[in-house]
Amino acid sequence: MLQVCDVLCPDKKNNFQTVSLSRKTVTSRIEAIDKNLTSQLESKIGQFKFCSIAMDESTDINDTAQLVLFIRGVDENFEITEELACMRSLKGTTKGCDIFREFQEGLLTLKVPITNICNITIDGAPNMTGKKSGFLGLFNQNYPGNNVVFLHCVIHQDALCKSALNMKPVLDAVVKLANTIRSRGLTHRQFRDFLQSLQSEYSDVLYYTKVRWLSEGCVFERVWQLKDDIVSFFHEKQCSAEYEMLEDTEWLSDFAFSTDLLCHMNNLNVKMQGKNQFIDDIWDHLKAFKLKLNLLAGQLAKNDLSHFSRLNSIPSVNEEKLKNYEDGLKKLHFEFERRFQDFSAIQSELDIFTMPFNVNCEAVRSDLQLELIELQSNNHLKQSFLNMPKLEFYKS
Repeated sequence: MLQVCDVLCPDKKNNFQTVSLSRKTVTSRIEAIDKNLTSQLESKIGQFKFCSIAMDESTDINDTAQLVLFIRGVDENFEITEELACMRSLKGTTKGCDIFREFQEGLLTLKVPITNICNITIDGAPNMTGKKSGFLGLFNQNYPGNNVVFLHCVIHQDALCKSALNMKPVLDAVVKLANTIRSRGLTHRQFRDFLQSLQSEYSDVLYYTKVRWLSEGCVFERVWQLKDDIVSFFHEKQCSAEYEMLEDTEWLSDFAFSTDLLCHMNNLNVKMQGKNQFIDDIWDHLKAFKLKLNLLAGQLAKNDLSHFSRLNSIPSVNEEKLKNYEDGLKKLHFEFERRFQDFSAIQSELDIFTMPFNVNCEAVRSDLQLELIELQSNNHLKQSFLNMPKLEFYKS
């Protein structure tokens, strides 16, 4: 710290020298920061009129299950706040009752009223979705008559893709190849030097990280782009076992198809990232992707590889392979339909929010009908809706 001070603010060095950096002092400062951040979050939560919760359960490097809760709320001024609410450790089992208990304790700590929660987003695991002993079932049993909408999370499409298309053999081979290069220090340095000597467009192969959202597609794409260089590199090192699959046309076809599809899915994932997105934006992206899957499956049935540039570069792909790919896309489409049917169930509510001037007043809830008629009859508001962001419109 003092060395940094010499460069940035040498005139303040004496002040920095008086700062205590003992373990006890650092610990107390961290605890004070934690209390301050928690206090700020509790204050924000106290102003929420409505909020939604997103939950995810995962295992850390010590094999301890961690339940993470995110909260997104809106106050009376339509100010939206998104924050990590808490992280709870599940020391024993990870059954629905364990998750529900930690969920309740997390909300109690942050003073989140159950009546303010309008949505809970969970993954598709049985301990979350079980209607009797899962989190969803226990929530409804403990809070009967609640109006909470449960939705399936949108960040695990890679799991859908692998289960529907049986991509595991290709994934394992590509990940092993990429991590073999990256994890061995000498091999990694030699590979980078080799690419530099070839004046390759890329200077390295990417490392696969399971928890990163876009990791698989990015690794597949980079390995595909460097496949010829990888073969040459390992050929020089006389390690044929490391690259033999890259010279197998059958395996290359599966690799090319998987890479093309994962790139399409990465495009979907990128669109769904970032702040200031509403549920209707997410649903629009998902609907568009489902239509794309239908289009891609239909084109494969006609031997049209327009949207599969890597697969199209393979000299000859047999009919049986194309039929398998077509069937895989159909299965993936079915999985998207099944997993995200809860979005379809609230389509009418979304329509009121996204296009209130086009909704049939007789088709909405009775408590909204008269107000909706007033809204649709106001030409000034209609023009404002067309020219303003949705949030700004509803604020006004």
